[in-house]
Amino acid sequence: MTMETRDTRLTRRGLLAVGTAALVAGTAAACGSGDPAGNGGSGPTTGTGGSASGGSGGLRAVTVGAIPIVDVAPLHLAKEQGFFEEAGLDVTIENTSGGAISFPGVSSGQFDFAFGNVVSMMVARSQGIGLKFFCSGSTTTGEPGEDNVALIAAPDSGFTSIEDLEGKMLSSNQLANIGDTACRQALDKAGGDGATLEFMEMGFPDVQAALENGQLDAGVVVEPFVTPALEAGMVAVAWPYAEANPELDTGGYFASEDTLESDPELVRAFRDGLVRGLEYAQENPDEVRRITGTYTETPPEVLEQIKLPRFRADFDLEAQEELAASARKYGTVTGELSVPDMFAEI
Repeated sequence: MTMETRDTRLTRRGLLAVGTAALVAGTAAACGSGDPAGNGGSGPTTGTGGSASGGSGGLRAVTVGAIPIVDVAPLHLAKEQGFFEEAGLDVTIENTSGGAISFPGVSSGQFDFAFGNVVSMMVARSQGIGLKFFCSGSTTTGEPGEDNVALIAAPDSGFTSIEDLEGKMLSSNQLANIGDTACRQALDKAGGDGATLEFMEMGFPDVQAALENGQLDAGVVVEPFVTPALEAGMVAVAWPYAEANPELDTGGYFASEDTLESDPELVRAFRDGLVRGLEYAQENPDEVRRITGTYTETPPEVLEQIKLPRFRADFDLEAQEELAASARKYGTVTGELSVPDMFAEI
């Protein structure tokens, strides 16, 4: 693990921010596609439930866009457990399909805040879009074999490590995003050449069938698709997020720069409730599994077995710099990007 210093770890009073599970990795975010900016730009800072309207019981109304995956369980737990209410907020969570909705949603003011993955934010910032993270959301466990994101192959493939995949066709749910970037980075770290990997875009639910039909050599999947695939006989060739960097934060919560500057009290209140949710989720994995079943259609028997990401409030800056270097190397990020500027000081 990296040391928690001022140079490598963003603390609560420093640069605070956050991505899949990794569950989501395309220049949008977690499970969507399209431009992170949508058709907007930096728009109004008040979401549908934000500072323009009051919530119930005198609470401040806030609307948050979040893809329905296990990574956002702490958000739902913070709402259910009353952490947001205690912070003075009436939070509404709106399910999104990913970054194609959440990034323009925050830019336009549809949402006060949203969850998105880190590479989508890199792309957005490099395009001059005024958004910043203020809290982390999900982090790899750093343990191959015990992470929530895997690179799987057919049982008779003969592949046993990511080095075996040089020159092979892989899948990611989005192209030019966190999935393929992490795979290339993991292969580079293993001594191979990430440039040799080829990718096709494919949704997580379709990967197992594509492998069985010989359409690709290996594919990125996230929970709740990892565990059922392995039980069906698929093999985990690699755990790309954990192997890319064991301290890689994959997604987090962000706001517009306008909101961060004009209404820091709102951001602090929301972050306070969210941090309590992250701590509660990390300490209570059974609660993460339970609440995930309330906003996804994952069967209970699968929820009991899925691997969970880590939940923490602060970003590891060193891991983000390394990921950004890979994103630049492979052309995912082409504009100017300052990694520290991705994170808000609140």
